[in-house]
Amino acid sequence: MATTTGRYLTEEQLAGYHADGYLVLPRVIDMADVQALRRVTDAFVERSRRLSRGDGVFDLDPRHTADAPVLRRIKNPADHDPLYRWVAFESPIPDIVTELIGPAIKFNHSKLNLKSSRIGAPVEFHQDAAFYPHSNDDVLAVGLLLDDATAENGALSVLPGSHRGPIHTHFDGEDRFVGCMRREDIERLDVRAARLLAMPAGGITIHHYRLVHWSAPNASATERRLLINAYSAADAVQLVPDATGSPLFGALVRGKAPRAVRRTAGELPLPPDFGRGYTSIYELQSHAEVNP
Repeated sequence: MATTTGRYLTEEQLAGYHADGYLVLPRVIDMADVQALRRVTDAFVERSRRLSRGDGVFDLDPRHTADAPVLRRIKNPADHDPLYRWVAFESPIPDIVTELIGPAIKFNHSKLNLKSSRIGAPVEFHQDAAFYPHSNDDVLAVGLLLDDATAENGALSVLPGSHRGPIHTHFDGEDRFVGCMRREDIERLDVRAARLLAMPAGGITIHHYRLVHWSAPNASATERRLLINAYSAADAVQLVPDATGSPLFGALVRGKAPRAVRRTAGELPLPPDFGRGYTSIYELQSHAEVNP
């Protein structure tokens, strides 16, 4: 019998997260709320019709047109609609996060990745820690599925245990930060151990920010929209400036503000200075070789 240690997670789930670097939880958000989130998202897609290039809210796919809008990402959704903000700050998700890295946690950023049917872009092998390293490793991202995620429509894939390994370079051979791992580093990994995180809408995936993960393009007739919120322990300090420009960056979500910073020993690779502008992982990876 599973032993419950908190309101949401069992001892087995906690141990699994720390050993494997990820967790999947079905039926976290009610379908009525998921339906409402879909309607809000549809309204944002409608708004994007008037744009011919991306801006501070919309990351447009190169195939985007007014007649057939295609978004890769809605940036900082928690800034732009109260329902998105509810997910990040008031839903059960932050309480689940406290059981993993709490009791005091901070908000890092939000994003909504959209994989349109038969056109949704892939995300190549990468680690979040390469983009925003912290003073300690209690940093994670939670993805809420607005649609069923399957192998066909580009569900997230993860490499269990890779969060206990190094943070691989995300610079290419010409010293350009391309937002994904080099082919030779991927070939050294046992990708046969990868896990596809297929799950119905309303469920969540949680992954450690050092975990190697990726997703395939959407080859199906269904959408796969994923609302992602990233959090850190309150005593983890981001070592590079915030690239999102969100006023919510660093907001205390649960618990009390600490009076000390906790450090993890060792070196951490630093990304480039994104202070002059950050588009998205999709744009960065478009300059890289396609990984196997």
